[in-house]
Amino acid sequence: MEERIVYLSPSTQEFNIGYGDYGTEEYRMNRITDIVERILKEQGYTVHRNNPNDSLSAVVRESNSIGPDIHVSLHSNASGQGYSAQGPEIFANRPNTAGDRLANFIYDEIMKIYPDQSKGRGVLYTSSLYEIIRTNAPAVLLEVAFHDNPEDANWIMNNENAIAQAVVTGINNYFNALANG
Repeated sequence: MEERIVYLSPSTQEFNIGYGDYGTEEYRMNRITDIVERILKEQGYTVHRNNPNDSLSAVVRESNSIGPDIHVSLHSNASGQGYSAQGPEIFANRPNTAGDRLANFIYDEIMKIYPDQSKGRGVLYTSSLYEIIRTNAPAVLLEVAFHDNPEDANWIMNNENAIAQAVVTGINNYFNALANG
């Protein structure tokens, strides 16, 4: 297998507290990223990862200096509007790009395991999320689900391995599609 380099960037938002026993967004996304990193390395990927103490600009500078094939950021969402918002969503910079293709592969896998297909929010495009627009590699930012929604928070806590495996499968599908033209 040709070397495939992945930069993983779990949330550094240590003050975003989830519902119940969720803990912080930073804590929970780092737990999932631990699993993603282990699986990718077992599969022969070269994996780099952010330092949770770094600023977002430092994370982007490090990713850009490494020059990975892809940059994957893992987050959980918060609506701030009670418990009504639910479901996964993923951000890319714009349609019909490598980042868009990566986003779709990861999102498709997450939706296979998310319990309510009607709540998925899809692939969204941004011109303002710093980590997406400033990273040189194709970059995505996955919002796994809403940590301030009891159902979503519990789903994330109870499915860390499945979520990590879905992210890995999406990454594999992206690279397989590239290899197959």
